[in-house]
Amino acid sequence: MNNLQEKVIRAMVDMYGFYSIEELSEMTEISISSIKRSLKDITKFIEDYDGKLLRVPKKGICMVVTDQQRENILEALDSYANGNPESFYYRKNYILDILFNYPANYTVQLFSEELCVSRKMIEKDLKMIEEYLATFHLELSKVQNQGISIVGREFDIRQAIVDTQNKKYWKHTYIEELPQELDYRISKRAFTYFSDYYSKEDIMMVQEYLADSEAELGVVLVDISFCRLTEYLLLTKRRMEEGNKIRNKADRTMTKLDDIYVETAKKILDRMFPHEDEMELEYQFLAAKFAVAKTCEVEAEIQDDYLMNIAEDYIYTVFMAMEKESTYHYRELEKQIATFLKKISIRHDYMLVEWDDLHKDVQQQIQSSYAVCLTYSFHLEEKLGFVLTQDEIAWLALLIHQASMETGSEKQGIFVMATDPYSAKYEAMKIENEISNLEIIKIVHIHDFKPELTKGKLVISTVPLKEKRNNVIEITKHVTQLDINKIISQMDEYAQEMKNEQVIETVKKAFQKELIVIDALATTKKETIAQVSKLLLEQGCLSEDVTEKVFELEERRPTTIGSQIAMAHVYKDSVKKSGIAVMRMKYPVKWSRSSKVKLVFFLAINMEESNEILKLFKYLYALIDNKEDIQKILEANSSGEIYELLMEEFH
Repeated sequence: MNNLQEKVIRAMVDMYGFYSIEELSEMTEISISSIKRSLKDITKFIEDYDGKLLRVPKKGICMVVTDQQRENILEALDSYANGNPESFYYRKNYILDILFNYPANYTVQLFSEELCVSRKMIEKDLKMIEEYLATFHLELSKVQNQGISIVGREFDIRQAIVDTQNKKYWKHTYIEELPQELDYRISKRAFTYFSDYYSKEDIMMVQEYLADSEAELGVVLVDISFCRLTEYLLLTKRRMEEGNKIRNKADRTMTKLDDIYVETAKKILDRMFPHEDEMELEYQFLAAKFAVAKTCEVEAEIQDDYLMNIAEDYIYTVFMAMEKESTYHYRELEKQIATFLKKISIRHDYMLVEWDDLHKDVQQQIQSSYAVCLTYSFHLEEKLGFVLTQDEIAWLALLIHQASMETGSEKQGIFVMATDPYSAKYEAMKIENEISNLEIIKIVHIHDFKPELTKGKLVISTVPLKEKRNNVIEITKHVTQLDINKIISQMDEYAQEMKNEQVIETVKKAFQKELIVIDALATTKKETIAQVSKLLLEQGCLSEDVTEKVFELEERRPTTIGSQIAMAHVYKDSVKKSGIAVMRMKYPVKWSRSSKVKLVFFLAINMEESNEILKLFKYLYALIDNKEDIQKILEANSSGEIYELLMEEFH
């Protein structure tokens, strides 16, 4: 492989469907003749990973690979780039390795000479490295005649070192013979990676200390948490021995942690550094990492009513959008999410950087669940006071999707009666025996019935109710077969009514032909957002340009949902009237460190009624879940064709 082929293959990985060599040339800025000369080698490379490169006259070329094959190809491209001195990835790793591990008076000139590139190239690299370091609250300091150095707090430096070193984690040559006493959670790949930086003796010592800590906490850490804590402690040992101790908490809130975590952290660090003093901040940060670590045990029941209420509201809203409202009473799910919210609050307060790229897999496997959890994340973010990461939303989607699958499609019902409790239970049993997808969750005497507490549930009443509601089914007190038939019939009608009620009007109000653009030319995420913002402004949906506002949110938490789709949004503020812009890019645009986007749904929402918003999101959820419709949108020849596809269900 050469640099030209790497660039062309990267572009192909980002493209779906057929495209011409001319389009590939325009996208990569490589001449058509050069691409044609390289196609034979490129085809062989793709075939080495069990993929195919189709070439069809008048249609163009198309790389046919599975998602896993696409990932494998990207990994091979990254491996090539990391070992290629002409690549930015190689130079970035080299520069950071020097600045983190061998601080010396390195200047732009010295880096230029050692990497055999121009000073201008190094200066360009340093600007990109500055952007990378800013995500860890670090800065580059350039002092004349003294060289370049990284400036920031010690804990932030440790997090950046771990992230930089992790880029080299996926090496292909592993140590085959592992030490017999090595913990089972440290794989060949992980041990090979650790061995590049730390001694075997230190690795074995740290795993022993962690095993003792697990016994004290009464937990078993999952493999990824065990490895992360191992790596953090190994790095802490090295940094402390070099005289780098955590001495400042910077702008962190540092909320109080459970005493058991602080005590556990103190025991480990006191064993590692028996003669060190002023270790309080070291204890605190390690304790925070223990507090957020995942374990194999079911989490202890949370005692925080505020978080439980937040979880309950979020679950209800998400399941209503997913048309799984029968699941929202799932108490165990509320506990799981409340416990998770507590952990991510600690993670945010201590500014812990935790990375596992869970969102990539979740976006592929349960895309629509991820999309609806992302869309409604603002409910959580407003109450928690911070923006959730993609991986945090992915974990919520995973929990919610599993709960929805476990509970099936049962509808919840409340049975209202005026008889004795024994007869009422018998009649309720008759109903459940005849209707398999109905669960009577509560039997209420008419004197105790409160209509306002029946949201999202069917009410089956043997007593005529004064206040008529669309979720009420009145039957006789004998519960005959005619009554059963009536319940079944009205359940179907109610479900359809709930699904279609005002949805046509809501969707037609949000989608407009004038807000749909195909083959938009933009080279960056910010440029894309600016184009969509301008379009919404021109159509009277926005009162001001929202480019900066939306871009800032996207930088903190990208709204990609997989399959090269993003769902950017702005709510209420700056919105004059609701509208959803649909922008299909001519070429994929880089949206985050690990994803590119071809199709953007930009939601400008100003609907006062929460039910109206809910109906719109139900439609969007169903649309995202329909792979065939999304593919049609990606292949449509005009804006009008896309609009007709969006309105097709209502014809």
